[in-house]
Amino acid sequence: MANDKTKHQVQRFLNKLAEKYPSTDTPEVFTDIHIRVTQETGDVMAFDDDDKEITRVVVEEWINASLDTDVFYNEVAQCLRAQIEQFEQKPGALGIIEPYNYVLENESAEHVAELYVVDDDDTIIIGHELMDGLDKELDDFIDNLLKTE
Repeated sequence: MANDKTKHQVQRFLNKLAEKYPSTDTPEVFTDIHIRVTQETGDVMAFDDDDKEITRVVVEEWINASLDTDVFYNEVAQCLRAQIEQFEQKPGALGIIEPYNYVLENESAEHVAELYVVDDDDTIIIGHELMDGLDKELDDFIDNLLKTE
């Protein structure tokens, strides 16, 4: 679900973010980038932590995509991660105080996935969930503790 036109539209979206938050020696903006995608319209919108719209683009391929909602957001997340990773390889891609991250949200502003986290020049986390499986590990740990008592 990421043809060349879609990749170009996402790159344009990220370049618009860079225009809004140009790289500086001493960034002054402290925010995450909340990316909301609407399956019906193909709208891709970026918001700051105060829910102020930063920029938007329409990804035509995502308009009324005939996919289950979970499948749709999984595929969108994969596409966005790949493009964000490429974008963030540029030195000083965004003039935002680190750490910051890109978060995928649905049209209701509900969290769908962590897309990309930048902590400092040495730590960049790319992946699905930052602590995938943590709930199960904690439950197993508690169960083991209770069994030993």
